[in-house]
This record gives sequence, structure tokens and C-alpha cells, in this order.
Amino acid sequence: MYFRFPEKIPPNNHKIYVLQIKYADVNGDGLKETLILTGKKPYGENSFIEDITLTVENKITNVNLKVVPKENSGYNPNMFIARFSEDKTPQVLLSINSGGSGGYYYNYVYSFKNDMPLTFFDYDIFNNESIFNAIYENNYKVRVTSENKALKGIIDLTAIRDKEYLSAIYEPNGTLKEPIKGDVLSLGLLSPFSITGSEIFDLIASQRIIGLFNGDTLGNVETILRLDKDKFIPLVTRLTVLM
Repeated sequence: MYFRFPEKIPPNNHKIYVLQIKYADVNGDGLKETLILTGKKPYGENSFIEDITLTVENKITNVNLKVVPKENSGYNPNMFIARFSEDKTPQVLLSINSGGSGGYYYNYVYSFKNDMPLTFFDYDIFNNESIFNAIYENNYKVRVTSENKALKGIIDLTAIRDKEYLSAIYEPNGTLKEPIKGDVLSLGLLSPFSITGSEIFDLIASQRIIGLFNGDTLGNVETILRLDKDKFIPLVTRLTVLM
């Protein structure tokens, strides 16, 4: 991925900025802690941020917990605090936009229960476990499958692409002029949602399906995740097509 930065670096490139502050009882002691998201802006007011750090302050016990994400630089870091299970103690979803053309996000879910920082979700682990293939086939189809066999789907190109697109890669009888392989990208958005409107949330992980080039978005693979003890497990994996 590539970023464009100003040639001159302002003198405040080491200053730590407070990016976000929230209050919630994330350790389960019945008192609200202060959650502070901080980072440095090495290129001034350019939105690129590095050294992103999440600090949980407990002013009653003076116990402060600090988490530095594995990937701790990017754009628009955001905290979402919610319960992802029946446990009364909420977790923290931290999302950081990578800023690249692929639309990738660095997503983490942290637990601070009993003042023990744990990682319940790591985007990198998810990507290693959620690998898909997108292969163009005869008769204007793209077959999308997962290596763990959780998904088998077909995209009908005639429903989403014009004749010019199709004629460039298919013969008039619908056979491919040459083998073509698309791609299913790594994790993009990780969105919390509640089906019943309750206080307990699940997650939707979205991976973009591309065809001939990065801008040729055919659809998305969406995986619904639910927290089970200390790990999010997939409930449903589905194919969605952009019309």
C-alpha cells in the first residue's frame, strides 16, 4: 500500500494526541474506567496516525492497563464498546483503517475483565483462517469457494456486468477466451450488529470479491461471528453480490 505525505515534517511529530475518550466498566468491578485512545501525527494534521495506543485508566484503584495493537498505524482509529456475550462485562472493538486501496482494516477485540488484557479477535488470525477463491468459469459465471469448504457460491456475471465487459473475456458461445482468476481480499470492515436489538452484539466480517482488477468489485464474502468464551467463531458464511 502507498501513502502520500508532505515533504516537510512539522516539528510536533512526536506530540501525543488524544484521539478518543470513552467511559465504561470494562474490568467488571462495577466502576466505570476511562478508555483513552492516543496516537502521534508525524505529518501534522494529515490524518495518518502512528503509535496508536489504548489505555484503560482506573482512578479508584490506580491500575492502568495499556494495549499497543500489533498494527498500530493507519487512519481513523475507533473504539466500539459493547457486550458480545451473556457476560455483563463488555469488550472493546478497535478498528484502524489501513488507508490502502484494498479497503483493509486492522481489527481487534480486547477484553479487560479482572484487569487481564486479552485479545479475543485479531484480524491477522481471521485472515489466515478465511481464505477464498474466485474463479471465472464458462457461461458467464464466477465460482467462489472457501478452502475450509464453508462456502460454495456462484456469481452470475450477466446480472451485474454489461456486454462490453463480458465480450472482452468470453467467446460468443459463453466459453472463456483464457483462464481468469479473481480474488477475495483480506478482512475489510468488521461491523457489530444485534439481530434482536438487545445489548448483546455479534460481528459481520466483510471481504471484498474482485474480478479483473482491484476496482472490479463483484460482491462480498460476509461471515457472521459470535463470541464463544474467549474467541469469535463463524456462524454463517454467505456470498453477497453487488447489483
